[in-house]
Amino acid sequence: MLKFHLPLFWIALSAMVLASGCSGSKAYTKRGLKMEEVGMMPQAASFYYTAVQKKPTNTDALAGLQRAGQWVLNDHLRQFDEARMSNDRARAVAAFEAAEAYNARVAKLGIRLLFMESARQAYELVKDAHMDELYQAGLTALETEDFEEAVTQFEEVVRLDPEYEDAAHLADVAFCEPRYREGTSAMDRSHWRTALNALEAVIKRDAEFKDASELKTTVLEKGRFAIALVDFENGSNRAGMETKLRSFVQQSVAESNDPFLLLVDRENQDLILQEQQLALSGVLDGNTTVEVGGMLGARAILKGTVVSCDVRTSSLQKFDRQGFESYRVEKVNEEGKKVYDTRYRNVTYQEYRRTRAVDVTIQVQLISLETGKTELSEILTRSSRDQVEYVRYSGNARNLYPSNASGNVSRAGRSALAKKMKARTELNSESSMVDALVVDCSNGIRSLVETELKRLVP
Repeated sequence: MLKFHLPLFWIALSAMVLASGCSGSKAYTKRGLKMEEVGMMPQAASFYYTAVQKKPTNTDALAGLQRAGQWVLNDHLRQFDEARMSNDRARAVAAFEAAEAYNARVAKLGIRLLFMESARQAYELVKDAHMDELYQAGLTALETEDFEEAVTQFEEVVRLDPEYEDAAHLADVAFCEPRYREGTSAMDRSHWRTALNALEAVIKRDAEFKDASELKTTVLEKGRFAIALVDFENGSNRAGMETKLRSFVQQSVAESNDPFLLLVDRENQDLILQEQQLALSGVLDGNTTVEVGGMLGARAILKGTVVSCDVRTSSLQKFDRQGFESYRVEKVNEEGKKVYDTRYRNVTYQEYRRTRAVDVTIQVQLISLETGKTELSEILTRSSRDQVEYVRYSGNARNLYPSNASGNVSRAGRSALAKKMKARTELNSESSMVDALVVDCSNGIRSLVETELKRLVP
């Protein structure tokens, strides 16, 4: 048997890894040299850069990056000078920023390139003139109410110099004003959701912009769509389902992220209805709906009916399966040594199976308390299945094997058989399965209400 001397092994492994890194660095250096020989300096600089990254002590790569990198930097500065001389200040600024970014990138690898101070001085003059151009263009766009163009101009000024005059404030104005107008216009049309989205964008940018925050509060109040939950009905043969459903629906709807959806407080609702001797679980006529809506401060009621709740549990099925139990037989081989043979005996083990199926069907209605119109009527059906399948064996379970189709030992099937021997033996409880489906239905009802609310509160 091959034996390793651990210290020597790790030294050798480290040397191999180091050699691999050196080889990669040398390969990139050679590519850089070839690019440099044919005058492709940007490509050469890129190869040298990678070579230095792989091995920072590669002197050939460092020298190559110094040469090629200086050429790249000078080329950026050349483009800066050309743009500056032709009064293309935007292109000049971009070229100088590219030069600075490249210089900083190479400097992280320890390479110091020659960056003339005169170029920096020239850039400051160009940048100042460019920001003045941008600022004036922004003012013109703002005056003509080309708000998108104004934002572009002022934000570029702020990027170059965050303290430049009042550019930051004007950028906020150019951004907020059209959205503020969109919000107020939507309010005039009673499009509360559109108004809210526009005003929130304004407030996120500038919380103090005009009266946007106060208008947002007004929008949320006027657009509020309050819903009252009535006592749900139970058409199934399972007791208490209506109470369970109402409770879960109330919890789910209360967790909605829709800013306009509001549930009427249950205690206040019940008290009002009791005082007025009214019930919402029956059929409402037009006059009653308006009366009830005014009392509850609600615009609609949500009714639910458990149409059915079926639970089907099979009896425990038992199957006798043929298998094999392995055992060892001691014998002496030709050399006189004691060895063991593995053999198999036919055995019978038991496989058990049981299933449970739950089906729930629920009807939900959203009825306007302003018009008496049914705004939403849907039927939701949810199903769940559970099954247990396990094996029991009275002998040595660790040595149990199933048989294959030919009646022989199935070694490949042993893993699946072992899992069945450890599998759970009890089905999930009826109540937990029913509850899970009711919760799922409740979340589905919330989604339906939220979707409908987007139509009712545009």
